[in-house]
Amino acid sequence: MRQEARFGAVIVNYNCAPLAIDAALSFIGAGGARAIIVDNASPDGSADVIEAVLAGRAAHESAPVPSPIEGDEPELPLATSLPAGALRLARSPRNGGFAFGCNIGLRALAATPGVDRLLLLNPDALLSKRALGRFAERLLEDRAGLCGATVVGFEEPHRVQAFGGAALDPVLLAGRNIGDGDAIEDAPPRRDVERRLSYPLGAAIALRRDYLSRAGYLDERYFLYYEEADWALAGGAANRPVWAREAVVYHRYGAASKSRRAEIGAPSERSPLSDYHMTRSRILFALKWRPYLAPLAIAAGGAQAATRLSRGRPANAAAVLRGSIPGSARDYRGAPIRETPAAAG
Repeated sequence: MRQEARFGAVIVNYNCAPLAIDAALSFIGAGGARAIIVDNASPDGSADVIEAVLAGRAAHESAPVPSPIEGDEPELPLATSLPAGALRLARSPRNGGFAFGCNIGLRALAATPGVDRLLLLNPDALLSKRALGRFAERLLEDRAGLCGATVVGFEEPHRVQAFGGAALDPVLLAGRNIGDGDAIEDAPPRRDVERRLSYPLGAAIALRRDYLSRAGYLDERYFLYYEEADWALAGGAANRPVWAREAVVYHRYGAASKSRRAEIGAPSERSPLSDYHMTRSRILFALKWRPYLAPLAIAAGGAQAATRLSRGRPANAAAVLRGSIPGSARDYRGAPIRETPAAAG
């Protein structure tokens, strides 16, 4: 069996059905075996759209990458040409957040015969045609935990968003993407990146199925953000994050979270919703992993709110303050992670 055919992918969708379908098609085009789109109770009818496309009742027109990097083009097969069972839909009963949606798909794939390599893929991302093969090579290493990609912008000149993922500041607990804004040909040596790598960028995360037996599923108390950092730590020191240098992933920045930035390397202009969850999740992460830093994380939220207000963004300032209020990161003191049965597709 080809290594690519051992992969199953989870794509969590919320109000962006066409993008989620394309993400799944790029996975299958790269040789993946099973893809599940988990619709997180989208209010825009996304689940019905996806279901209609998969059943052949509606047409889907893919949006390919403009002038992709030579040799790293995504392949987007026609939705009507897919083998039976290659792509299915799981409807989440509610929008429980990104981790909640991922776990629905992961539980289903973990029980699928022949699938022992897993991939979380953002709906606003496309895999290059050789990405799965490069992921597979890195996952052959026994000590490899979560595996990140070389994530680049969707539009030309495809500047780097991250080589592998991010380095987490040990005090401020803020992640900084490694190589953000660089040219892909300026990639540093793999060992240099992995020495700094705290967690892979969530646009695409590959792992072996046995990682779940050590780290468990994603902590569903994170609604959005910090899931990757939490999951990387949960794997323990024996399962370090790694980078598949030649696994190229094209990413439309913020298409799923409704945040934006003018160009790669520029500060994010997060939506108020994103600001709220970034603040809340950072405090939750501190309370769980670095409790002595929790007061600093809460104080940092107040400082960020003042900065947002000074820049004329009162809605964002209010969102950050709400996320900083004690209790917003509720149920953090060892609360059990909910078990969610896999939805049928």
